Amino acid sequence: MRHQRTSSSSLPSVLNHVARRRQYRSLLIAGVILLVLATIWLRDSIGVVGFGRGPHSQGHLPSANKESASDGKTDAPSPPPSTEPAIQTAQHTTEPMRPSTTPPSTKFSPHSSTPTTLQVSETGTQTPHPTPTADSLIPPKIWQILLPKYPGKEKPPTDPKSLEETQSWTSLNPNSNYTLIDQHAANAFVRSHFSHSNPSLVELYNTLPNVGMKSDLLRYLLLDIEGGVYSDIDTVALKPISSWIPAHLRSKVKLVVGIEFDRRDGGGWVDITHWVQLCQWTIAAAPGHPVFGKMVERVQRSLAELSESYRVPVAELKPSSYEVMNSTGPAAWTDVVFEMLQGYDETLKDTKDLSFMTEPRLIGDILVLTVDGFGMGQNHSNSTNDGSVPEVALVNHLFRGSWRGD
Repeated sequence: MRHQRTSSSSLPSVLNHVARRRQYRSLLIAGVILLVLATIWLRDSIGVVGFGRGPHSQGHLPSANKESASDGKTDAPSPPPSTEPAIQTAQHTTEPMRPSTTPPSTKFSPHSSTPTTLQVSETGTQTPHPTPTADSLIPPKIWQILLPKYPGKEKPPTDPKSLEETQSWTSLNPNSNYTLIDQHAANAFVRSHFSHSNPSLVELYNTLPNVGMKSDLLRYLLLDIEGGVYSDIDTVALKPISSWIPAHLRSKVKLVVGIEFDRRDGGGWVDITHWVQLCQWTIAAAPGHPVFGKMVERVQRSLAELSESYRVPVAELKPSSYEVMNSTGPAAWTDVVFEMLQGYDETLKDTKDLSFMTEPRLIGDILVLTVDGFGMGQNHSNSTNDGSVPEVALVNHLFRGSWRGD
């Protein structure tokens, strides 16, 4: 009886032990499953984070992401801000550009041969990679200058009418970088390129008393450093720049100039001493053409002579129109260019030898256009002035300059 009682009392204990072992096994299996799931989740999470960060690590951007990074469309680390001045430029699309009433801001990076940030203002949008013309030595860049008549620290309001003609340049040349240089951009450009190599030139530029003189000198410096096409803001482009130079001459031409005055059909003018005078309201050039170095020397020498003549510093000069044109303007430009032409062709003795031109002439690497090339619509010099636009006309100058008498 004792044995039977013991057996019957131990049966519940055995059953309880078996049940508890099953619970432990279930808990163990559940724990293993949770551990496996946690391991899988952790591995996937690490993989996602690594993939997400990799493309944005510096030095590992794919080419597509590099382009986006330049537009600020990725999370790539931004480079440290440059301490150098920069120029802003108006970028443009193939659609006609509407000039802004806000003067362009100024940013310029001197670390490359071309501005890294061109005019990104309300004057338009930028083509970051201009398409060069096949075999052309003149880069696809368009430069225009908008300086205040009376410079000051604050930007003066811009008359929208003064920028009406810029649309003709951008719409006809959608693959060119268009840059409108204002006072601050001009100062930054001159300072960044010449403060070490030619500090006296920077001082001269900053002290020029006449906005026409300052604009004259600036265009020579821009084309010397950058190349491209310079044209006054009161000019209208009539044909794409890519058509200016005949295809068979594109690999030879480094400078394009046009005639503004030819005494062929009348007497001389009071303020024009040359028989034939070249304009500099429009110039096309390859960067580094030696004519610009010679022109800068001419400007410096002429202004030094004026300063000595009047016995006042350059900043206190009050030059006449004649003095402006013969120190920085078209008369001085004609002297320098013609001297180079004579170096290429010894038969040229006087500017009169360029009179009565009926077609463009290539002399050395300089293409000289007839008067209608850049100077149609004038009432002298046998310029077409009957209301029609001749086939050879590339630019129309509207003569709205406001520098005289300043």
